[in-house]
Amino acid sequence: MRSVTRTILAGLLVPLVALPLAAQAATTVDRPQFIRVVAKDYVYDAPTSVQSGIATIQLVNQGADIHHVTVQELPNGKSVKDFFDAIRATGLAPSWSRNVAQSSQIPSGGETFLAFRMAPGRYVLSCLIPAADGRSHVAKGMYQIITATVGAPVAAVRKP
Repeated sequence: MRSVTRTILAGLLVPLVALPLAAQAATTVDRPQFIRVVAKDYVYDAPTSVQSGIATIQLVNQGADIHHVTVQELPNGKSVKDFFDAIRATGLAPSWSRNVAQSSQIPSGGETFLAFRMAPGRYVLSCLIPAADGRSHVAKGMYQIITATVGAPVAAVRKP
């Protein structure tokens, strides 16, 4: 009888111990990361490496001009040079890059938020808005390359 009682009690305790551990693992894996991106005329201040998963970007405009951010995923086999060659040719992000997220345009002093899922890989943050001289902000240097990695972000070099 004692053996049966111990078995029943042990069977009841396992879910009580395992449930909080499972809940903790789920919140750790799916916890969104916060990425602050500051837009200035004509540059982003943003991290170069982040964790893959759910991301929330806070875009803050500290420039005098209006800005936005597009997040384009670079496919394997395509370089950052390929991306910018296409931008120079058409003024638009290349069709072979995947638009993962895009913010609205925000005025000087404004901010906006956007949430999306980042798979491991390379991404280009860019502002495609034309300046008063007709050149796009990205052509003036308003871009940032971000690498999304599994686990802790790796140290990365800022753009040249």
